Amino acid sequence: MCRGEQIPPSGGHPGLPFHRGQGPPRQPAPLRQGPLEGKGGAVKHLVVSLHDFHPGSRERIARQVEVLAGAGVPRVSLLVVPQWHFGKATAKDPASLEFLRSRHVAGDDLVLHGCYHQRRGGWNSFFWTRLYTNNECEFLDLSEGEAAHRIEMGRRLWDEEGWPLHGFIAPAWLMPRAQNALLRRLGFLYTTRLAEFLVLPKQHVTVSQSLCYSTRAAWRRTVSHLWNPVLYRLLGQNHLLRLSLHPDDLEYPELRQQILELVQMALADGYRPITYAAYAQM
Repeated sequence: MCRGEQIPPSGGHPGLPFHRGQGPPRQPAPLRQGPLEGKGGAVKHLVVSLHDFHPGSRERIARQVEVLAGAGVPRVSLLVVPQWHFGKATAKDPASLEFLRSRHVAGDDLVLHGCYHQRRGGWNSFFWTRLYTNNECEFLDLSEGEAAHRIEMGRRLWDEEGWPLHGFIAPAWLMPRAQNALLRRLGFLYTTRLAEFLVLPKQHVTVSQSLCYSTRAAWRRTVSHLWNPVLYRLLGQNHLLRLSLHPDDLEYPELRQQILELVQMALADGYRPITYAAYAQM
């Protein structure tokens, strides 16, 4: 499935009509839950986030940006990995810097997405590193000191470019909840998990499970294709709808078609495109 997502129960079909419904909210005890607005005429918002930007994914993500703009989503939250899998640093790639600068000017929210986006594990973490993700849960069990060190290394790109940095999202959404306090101390405005959006200074959580896809195996693509229309129905009138895309998602025609249909349906249902940073400041 998508990095860090749960394998859903089977059911549903993208050709079925979408019906309104309210999925069961899941709320972490220490945080306040936002109201599920969107009912009675309240404004609803759609955040599309593009994950795993690095020099090797730049061209695919540039195509995603173009396609989404044509579909009515002019701005996205762009999740940037400073040094993908310990390879070439994003800051050292002129084409990547040019693209990110252009997206900053266009109003995108540039998000810190880990540092290396890689964690190799042994048998004790086999589920997380080989089944749940593909060696990608970098912040799964880092000490607070190591997590802070990697975040500080990663944010240097933003400091050097003079870009605002509002959000940190851990690879695969996997990070100990105790480290929310670390993110607050480091000055971040928000973070997300698979099913939550958290405004850190207020310790406020909005329950909203992200639509997302997994493409690294045919069976995962099939399950994703079946599950996401079901999830859209379950989310019903949530005032925050999240769509998280990875670099390969639009490369598969059947997924590309469904993603565009979901975006068009969300816009027709009254969702307004927004970035995570803008949403957190509302």
